[in-house]
Amino acid sequence: MAIKKNKFLLWKKITFSIISLSIVFAVIWSAFWWSDFQNTLTIQKVIFSDTAVLDKKNYELCLGNIIGIHPDKISLNAISNLIEEHPYVKAARVSNHYPGVIKIEIMERKPIALLQASPMIMLDGEGVVLPDLNNFADFNLPTLSNFNSDPDLYPLGKKALSVKVKESIVWLARLQKDYESLYNNLSEMKMTSVNEMELILADEPTQIFLGNDDVWSRIEILQNFEKRLTPKKISDYSYLDMRYKNQIIVKGRRS
Repeated sequence: MAIKKNKFLLWKKITFSIISLSIVFAVIWSAFWWSDFQNTLTIQKVIFSDTAVLDKKNYELCLGNIIGIHPDKISLNAISNLIEEHPYVKAARVSNHYPGVIKIEIMERKPIALLQASPMIMLDGEGVVLPDLNNFADFNLPTLSNFNSDPDLYPLGKKALSVKVKESIVWLARLQKDYESLYNNLSEMKMTSVNEMELILADEPTQIFLGNDDVWSRIEILQNFEKRLTPKKISDYSYLDMRYKNQIIVKGRRS
């Protein structure tokens, strides 16, 4: 009986030792696992969507280094606000993806025109003034000429204050959307000395006189006129005068 009792006590000690060691290993493993898990909760990677206007590195600089920061320390809204401080950013959408990945989608402000001034001023489709990042030459944009170029009217990152310029930007945005071929061929939108609108095409060039009222309706008439010109095009003429009701006066080019 004594021998059996001793064996029982021995196995009990061995079993207790094994269980104790298992608990110690489990605690150690849990500590390492928790540490790794905590690391996956911190920001490990930031992914920007593809951009068309500026290289996304320009936007990465706005954000700074947030790698290793726990999301509790910086909100998604805070990240979005940082990105949207850049004048070329119209909106930023930020999302958190496990494990530790932040994705940022950027809606950029796209330049639509250059205002003739010294220095030149670039505007987007909402009339917002965009800074010169030595990138004006990257865009083939029409020029707004003979408009008021007082610098106080064009605060950086804000909408232009000139009423005439804002009207012209609205027309250009509609051209880009509804009459793209004319916008792409447009070299200059000019305010004449009598406050009438004149378009100058890049081809040839061609002058188009639009007058000072009902400008968009005249552009629509021009578009319908061009459709009926096929195979000719409006740049086959040296000028088109649309200032008169129910008629278009055109002048051909001398051969």
